[in-house]
Amino acid sequence: MSCQRYHYRTGDLIFQDLDCKLCDAIEHATSGYQNKPVSHMGMIVVTDSGTFVLEAYDQVQLISLDTFIKRSEKIMIGRLKKPYRKFIPAAKSRGIKKLELPYDDVFRLNNGKYYCSELIYDIFLDENKLPIFEIKPMNFKNLKTGKIDPVWIEYFQGLGIPVPQGEPGCNPADYSKSDKIHIIKIAY
Repeated sequence: MSCQRYHYRTGDLIFQDLDCKLCDAIEHATSGYQNKPVSHMGMIVVTDSGTFVLEAYDQVQLISLDTFIKRSEKIMIGRLKKPYRKFIPAAKSRGIKKLELPYDDVFRLNNGKYYCSELIYDIFLDENKLPIFEIKPMNFKNLKTGKIDPVWIEYFQGLGIPVPQGEPGCNPADYSKSDKIHIIKIAY
């Protein structure tokens, strides 16, 4: 794949269109850059031993780029704009310290667990320890129907909690459209 030969940099954000019931529900409720479906994201980490992705998937983990892309070759790469690149070393360090923390299956902020975009939100802080990415009211409603997809209702009923519609959070599709980055590669 041509993305395999692309010149990645530590701090690049990688967005992905995954295929699963919840992934599809995320994509029905959000809209990514150029209306591309986006249901997952992570941060590229380039080392002497290879190119990896720091992500919150089953847990916070560092996996090879090849393993990440094997899930889905539909990816976009976003590079932080110049004023924000100075935050990358600290973001990488914070992210590495969060390895093995559990996945946040309830999509709640500040509970010691992380979902993919929440991890990116939390590790990218400015010099005043303020986040550079935004928190917004979460949307679980299908953009076409205006109703919460049944998969979300069933999912959250299974957890014994209501759908957190409108609660503070973030999603990878919004981050793909952030004014803090520019999309430099699309492979869909």
